[in-house]
Amino acid sequence: MLGFRQPFSGDIVDVINNPLKIYEGDLRHYARIIFAAPNIHHGYHGLRHMLHVTWVCYEACAYYERREMMTPRSMRNLLIAAMFHDYGHIGKKGEDAENIKVAIAAMHHSLLPEDLTESDVIEEIIKATQFPHNDLGDFITLEQSIIRDADVSQAFGTAWIGEIAAGFGSELNKTPVEMLRLQLSFLGTVHFNSDFGKVFYGKDAVAAKIQETEDLLKILSV
Repeated sequence: MLGFRQPFSGDIVDVINNPLKIYEGDLRHYARIIFAAPNIHHGYHGLRHMLHVTWVCYEACAYYERREMMTPRSMRNLLIAAMFHDYGHIGKKGEDAENIKVAIAAMHHSLLPEDLTESDVIEEIIKATQFPHNDLGDFITLEQSIIRDADVSQAFGTAWIGEIAAGFGSELNKTPVEMLRLQLSFLGTVHFNSDFGKVFYGKDAVAAKIQETEDLLKILSV
């Protein structure tokens, strides 16, 4: 089967409420903040993307929890980072380091008392999403690997054409055809960092998405 295979049958409400008790506590406090973020209406770097990355990171937590490779606390750190990783994104082309600074500042300002001692760890996870990615080499953590994979996973969803060709295109002031050409170049460089990413996406999914993009470009270029 190509593409993503769901390891649990939950939705974003389950991710926030944590009924399966996979990670520590719940994310209700942070969900209220994200739903009021200044960038929720952006074409791509908005509410949909922040929640999508959080959802995929939760999927990864479920994957690694069964393998006893992550603690409930490390999962919570990852999920908080996922929720905030694009908070306040400017929604247009620019230096991503500035977007990361805004996201980190919002995270520090919003942390609950029980999460304050983990603030530096959460910050480092958020920093891993800065694009183009910094080379973390052998020092990349599992949480950083997961969030990087989750951050690009929207390109493999069923609604990717609208979200990228139109949504992301509106942020970059590009036409759908221009965005598809950019996406083709991007897909040629995609690699997954975590075992989770490699299992649930992998080379076959990338190849299939490249083929779909090329076919769509042929149709639109007539």
